[in-house]
Amino acid sequence: MRKRRKNLFVVEGHHEKNILFRLMLRCFPEMDIDMESIWIYGTNIYRLEQDIIKEYGDDWDEEDIDLPFVISKRKQFDPIQYKNDFTNIILVFDYEHHAPEFDECVIEKFQRYFTDAADVGRLYINYPMIESYQHLHIPLPDGQYKDRLVSVKINPGKEYKKIVKDFDISKRVKFLTKIDDILKKKYEVQDEYLRFQCVNHLLSISTSDHLTEKIEQILKGCLAEDCIQTARHLFCDKILRMGYLENGYSYWSYMRKLFVQIILQNICKANKIQNGTYDISDGQYKTCFDKLDLCRILHKQNEVGRDRENGYIWILNTCVFIIPDYHFDLVLRNLE
Repeated sequence: MRKRRKNLFVVEGHHEKNILFRLMLRCFPEMDIDMESIWIYGTNIYRLEQDIIKEYGDDWDEEDIDLPFVISKRKQFDPIQYKNDFTNIILVFDYEHHAPEFDECVIEKFQRYFTDAADVGRLYINYPMIESYQHLHIPLPDGQYKDRLVSVKINPGKEYKKIVKDFDISKRVKFLTKIDDILKKKYEVQDEYLRFQCVNHLLSISTSDHLTEKIEQILKGCLAEDCIQTARHLFCDKILRMGYLENGYSYWSYMRKLFVQIILQNICKANKIQNGTYDISDGQYKTCFDKLDLCRILHKQNEVGRDRENGYIWILNTCVFIIPDYHFDLVLRNLE
């Protein structure tokens, strides 16, 4: 009998799987999602439509689409997977307004059709692309976020990534990958499980007391003896520079709180795009979130982006809504 898995995440690229979701799922273990449940599709939503059309024809939105079948067939998985193998199906794609294939009708068709994670799947579109969750100034809340936008003439793949990499959130998000890379490339720790354990322990430290000694004890199970003395000072310096120990947080607990603030700011931004109001009181976040309509938000984004000279795109990340969609208490219990 085929084992039914709990969730499937279909994402556009490596950033989604190896940076964002790797960190987000570690910070919210209640979601109980493993990395093997995340499939990298490798190209945009318009190529996905072509793959769907091959199986179901131009009127595919009138059919009962089996998305895992379509994707696993294209990716030549063995065995082929089917939607009945999964409890929930999540799709995460970029807006792709700059793409030559961009078509308002196609992308709105996708957003209308993929609305049910427990059936055909639920689509989260990021504007202009996945890195938009980093486009906030620390400390949060960022008062300028409500008006943050980019011109439709920007190339998200290059220019937009260059913009967000200078924001502090980008540095904090990539800290996990940086620590892993140091162990792998500088100290040649090739065993993935050993590296995973070492990174987890290093980033679980929540106080600067006896920091070098704690780091040394962790590294003893991972590095050669002659590397430990220099490595402990290197990791000590990098951890202290992040600043989270000053408030008694581990990296994981700090990033969990940061993600909650990112989610709240994107709820406010989505509410502004949809309803014209940005400011939301603490007691109204869930009510406003429940009333958000991703189809209406996409339609508004299409409207403001039509002018090829003066059009713009509101900065908005909707894939972080996966967390409150799973259970809004994950957000509420982390509000200070």
